[in-house]
Amino acid sequence: MTTGEADFLSTFGLSSPPVVQVEPDQVVVVVLVYNEMLRLPAFLKHYRSIGIEKFIFVDNASVDGTAGYLEAQPDVVVISTQKPFKSYKSTGRELIADTYLAGHWVMFPDADELLVYPGWPDLSVPELVEYLQGHGFEALFTTMVDMYAEGGLSEMNYASGDDLIEACPNFDPNGYRFNPLKGSHGKRFETPVRHVFGGTRERIFHTEAKRSRTALDNLIIRLFFSIRSKAPETGLRRKLDRLVLKLVKNSLPDPAAVQSKVQFLKWKKGLKFSGSVHNVRQKLALAPDWAALLHFKYLNDYALKVAEALERKQHTDNSGHYLDYHKQLETLQAQGLSFEESQRFEGEQSLLACGLMRESQLLKTWRRNAKS
Repeated sequence: MTTGEADFLSTFGLSSPPVVQVEPDQVVVVVLVYNEMLRLPAFLKHYRSIGIEKFIFVDNASVDGTAGYLEAQPDVVVISTQKPFKSYKSTGRELIADTYLAGHWVMFPDADELLVYPGWPDLSVPELVEYLQGHGFEALFTTMVDMYAEGGLSEMNYASGDDLIEACPNFDPNGYRFNPLKGSHGKRFETPVRHVFGGTRERIFHTEAKRSRTALDNLIIRLFFSIRSKAPETGLRRKLDRLVLKLVKNSLPDPAAVQSKVQFLKWKKGLKFSGSVHNVRQKLALAPDWAALLHFKYLNDYALKVAEALERKQHTDNSGHYLDYHKQLETLQAQGLSFEESQRFEGEQSLLACGLMRESQLLKTWRRNAKS
């Protein structure tokens, strides 16, 4: 047994590795789950509709029927583990990909995230991979867009299998910025060099900063870090980026929730995430295009999910950010997340128009030629 195989078995508490058969060109979706029966039927329907034919789920001893449901799916491999989630959160995805998926394009969404991208839904994921691979790209940057319904969460009656987008059609179209991570974390990980911040999460949960924001702060953010700004491409520009951020960082919410990921990439053995799939330690060739993960956290089980997270303490900082969710729970149950600038999601154009999705001229040309 190799060291890698031993690490795999030890991490998930297994006596033998599961059998995972993947066709040469298959794109594989890898998901870590706990009690996600409410969302799974819609999740699988969405990803199957865009061309995904193989899923690997790690089930963390769910008690709501998740494991049994997944085991009945012909295109799903289930790895069941009793190990605490936080013991494999940082390395579990990497071990699965290193063991089974080297050379494959892999997605690592959460069970409450649906991927959309330029050309969706007509363009399939295998076709998107053909474009990415044909142009030498190794990963696709994805923003995270919180989706929510009109009224209070207590009014929601979402049932397992219902269409998630129909149930939660609204999102924040503005209030975002595109800047590097603060501190050493941004230096230790090469991909990406910037992240998206703001949106719903910052509007509701993360509002406090060390000082008030001035007119000069707003000008600097608008000039350097708007959602449509470009990430620096050289080491010198990255240093300048971090210097500019220092001028305004104390006016930005702290903590600030990262609203972007590198969760769709061509896997190479040895790639390392930053604990979650927000950052990759190695430098990867990112496509100029942006996809988006529509994020469906705010359903009728929101209060239960917050309570579970606080009790289990399996997330970052002992699930400390769930305390912020808990503080707003009563308000969200009664009033929901909508505000005067909320916008209804009408497809890819909704996100392209506000900068949360990007389509390069390269992809536009490729799509046009592919049709002819």
